[in-house]
Amino acid sequence: MYVNYWQPMKNKALVIMVLSLFIMSACKQAEEKLSEELNEQVMSLHDQLMPQTEQIVQLKGKLDSLSQGKDSTHVKRLILALDKADQSMMDWMHSFSVDSLGKLDAKAKAIYLGQQLSRLKNVEALTDSSLLAAKNYVQ
Repeated sequence: MYVNYWQPMKNKALVIMVLSLFIMSACKQAEEKLSEELNEQVMSLHDQLMPQTEQIVQLKGKLDSLSQGKDSTHVKRLILALDKADQSMMDWMHSFSVDSLGKLDAKAKAIYLGQQLSRLKNVEALTDSSLLAAKNYVQ
């Protein structure tokens, strides 16, 4: 009588392989979902910030007319802050690469989008603070 001692080992190996594939698939799906959510957050924040660039231009125009008065140093600082916020947004837009997202795997895409969201939140903070200071001065 022939006893196959390797059969239980083959079954265990098969089960381990199937479980590994299942786990990797679940992780990949989670990474893809995360990258989709991050992409939505990045695009939403971008769409929120874009109209503020118009406000920056309008406020700079108002401040320019006040730049020769008694508070000219303060007004010039406000204009510089608005310029910095505007330039930060332009720099972010020029460096953000939508086209390369399709070439990245889910994990790399999630990492990239997380970094971009962080950068864009910094742009948001700079924009909000410079707009608030300029609006408070003009009013």
